[in-house]
Amino acid sequence: PRRSWSATRAPRSARRRGPRRQTAASPVPMYYKNAKLKGKNDLDPATLSLLFTGKWLKDKQNFDGLSFVDLPLVKIAAGKNRDGDEAVFAFQAGNDILIGPRDIGPSIRKIKKLVKAEEQYGQQLDRTVRKILSAKYDAGPSRRQEINLDNLAARLNSPQGLVLRQELYKKSVTVLRNDRKTLPIVSLEDKNFAYITSNTSEPNGAFYTCLRKYVPASYFTLDEKTNLVALSEAVAGHQILIIGIFPQTQPAVLTRLERMLSMLQPSIQIIYCDFGNESFLRTAAKFRTVVTAYCNAPEALSAVPEVIFGAIAASGTLPFSPSKAMQSGTGITTKVLDRLAYSVPEEARMSSGTLSRIDAIAAEAIVTGATPGMQIIVARHGKVVYQKNFGTRNYNKNSPVTDETIYDLASLTKVSATLQAAMFMYEKGLININRKVSYYLPELKGTNKKDITILEILTHQAGLAPFIPMWTETVKDTVFLPHYYSHIRNDRYPLQVSPNLYASPAIRDSVWSWVVKSKLIDKAIRTPFVYRYSDLGFLILQRLAEKILNQPLDEFLSQNLYEPLGAVTTGFLPLNRFPPEQIAPTEDDRIFRRTLVNGTVHDERGAMMGGVAGHAGLFSNAIDLAKLGQMLLNEGSYGGYIYYKPETVRMFAHKQFDKSRRGLGWDKPIQSDLGSPTSLKASPETFGHTGFTGTCLWIDPEFNLVFVFLSNRVYPDRSNKLNSANIRSRIQDVIYDAIFAYCDEFPAEPRKNNIVSRR
Repeated sequence: PRRSWSATRAPRSARRRGPRRQTAASPVPMYYKNAKLKGKNDLDPATLSLLFTGKWLKDKQNFDGLSFVDLPLVKIAAGKNRDGDEAVFAFQAGNDILIGPRDIGPSIRKIKKLVKAEEQYGQQLDRTVRKILSAKYDAGPSRRQEINLDNLAARLNSPQGLVLRQELYKKSVTVLRNDRKTLPIVSLEDKNFAYITSNTSEPNGAFYTCLRKYVPASYFTLDEKTNLVALSEAVAGHQILIIGIFPQTQPAVLTRLERMLSMLQPSIQIIYCDFGNESFLRTAAKFRTVVTAYCNAPEALSAVPEVIFGAIAASGTLPFSPSKAMQSGTGITTKVLDRLAYSVPEEARMSSGTLSRIDAIAAEAIVTGATPGMQIIVARHGKVVYQKNFGTRNYNKNSPVTDETIYDLASLTKVSATLQAAMFMYEKGLININRKVSYYLPELKGTNKKDITILEILTHQAGLAPFIPMWTETVKDTVFLPHYYSHIRNDRYPLQVSPNLYASPAIRDSVWSWVVKSKLIDKAIRTPFVYRYSDLGFLILQRLAEKILNQPLDEFLSQNLYEPLGAVTTGFLPLNRFPPEQIAPTEDDRIFRRTLVNGTVHDERGAMMGGVAGHAGLFSNAIDLAKLGQMLLNEGSYGGYIYYKPETVRMFAHKQFDKSRRGLGWDKPIQSDLGSPTSLKASPETFGHTGFTGTCLWIDPEFNLVFVFLSNRVYPDRSNKLNSANIRSRIQDVIYDAIFAYCDEFPAEPRKNNIVSRR
């Protein structure tokens, strides 16, 4: 007689061998035709449910489809069954598709024997085969069409597919623990970061590269041979440790890592970054800050640093339970701090195919000798979508340009340094830009500059002389006057002019006196001065800022702007912080300094002042300058800090006069004019600046765009090929073409007067 067997009750043989197994009840009742079979099979409840679902569905639910059983999940007591028994039991239970049999040969032989011995199983096999053939026919294999293999790789890896892939990886990043509210890291000031890993392979290097886009981090490895005491002493001076844990990281190494970290002060913040190590995840609940990306795919490696520093939010949850303390569904959502993220062009609504045309223009610049190398960055909608380095620092094949290469920004100093101090003073009410500058600098009263205003200086309409060499006053014939210079650095001559030339601080007073005494350009009586670009105005603004702020310009900007931004390479006097090999040389100066200029400012007047001047002297790499550009595009906010009010940024970037293109300090496009410093496709809202050494920064709020180009086009001499070939503006043309091309490819993209809205 048919007997039922409850899936919640263990077989009799199992009860004889040990304690009852605790298994969740199955909602599907199980039946045996033969009462003896129940004890003989010794199947656990989960297996019973798995095997007999097909029979139950067909008999009780009138199911006429195909039923499947995953044979590797079938558990039968060892010692009582032979090879192929799982397949036979599954077939007898009425299943049509048997997935993954361990022993195919024995399984086939036993099922064939069963079919021959009992007619009902032969009929069952016929029905199953007919259903399978019918399903295959319905699926269309008989009507199969040949696949077009043309450009298959490109079609499988379409830009939209890459966007989806990247988005999936970013969305999957999961913050498992954030007890100290460490993530995302807001403050970068006065913090030293260290990265520790046991893996030295390429994926690990890719993660470290992404990490360094946000902060400089010391690099340490830990393995079975590492001296733990020495390593703990080496990392003790860092405030934040980032630990990279990869699939191949061995449990023994994890144990040694914990021992080393236990030697450190509790105040040190430790961030564990897991990329698919099962052993680590089982113990992750005991750590304070844990992020997992589940794998070490390139997209995952770049997504984790973005979460750590708030470029993107973490929103993933655990899809499984690695331990009792870390259950499925665990996941802490973190906030976004509006720092630059990294993505593919299509995610920022740009065509990657069009954007790649920049490569050919960059190659042209190098081949024609316009510049030995360059860095180019394009960011849109807060995402860096193009970041490439080209060429070398000095036409030497052994000196390739890298992300870390630092360039002399030349006149970008005006807007990236001095103007930022002026905006700060304006917003704090320390200056009124419509007042005469002599109100703040009484030494200008009684001079020809007594009536010029700060507004006129910022717009280059103060009548100041376009250019005064000044250095010629400090040299007689070919001799450096000892009143100003020495070839030995000491307390009397502390200011570095070039590798073997140092100046007295008194030279700054001389430069200021020459500025004060300089002539103004000619103009008609009772008429305003016309626009005439001049460096002297920003030397005046530097003097003004240092007096009001009571601090050297370089120190003020480093403390209040560059360090909070995470723009580590941006600043004056780079040789105080970086090796000369990291800095692109500018000119082989044969006239004034008579040496190669590398790490000291190219501009002669800036060099005379020891490298800190209002018009020149700032150095940076492209990504750090892009952070400043993105902050201004964000109208004063970046990384959780508010640097300016939005109305301050807008006012300074706005065109001031009908007959001049200039904003306050900023340069701007000239619409429909080939003499424009920008691409003719740039919007009227665009603001930025260029630099004599071959640099530019352009910010376009209408297109939500930041463009950075850095080069040393004056190496080895002052070649003008970069300008005559319009390299920078042509690259900028391509950037806008990439936006328009995307709009053509996806017409649903909203437009506003043929311009893609930043919203």
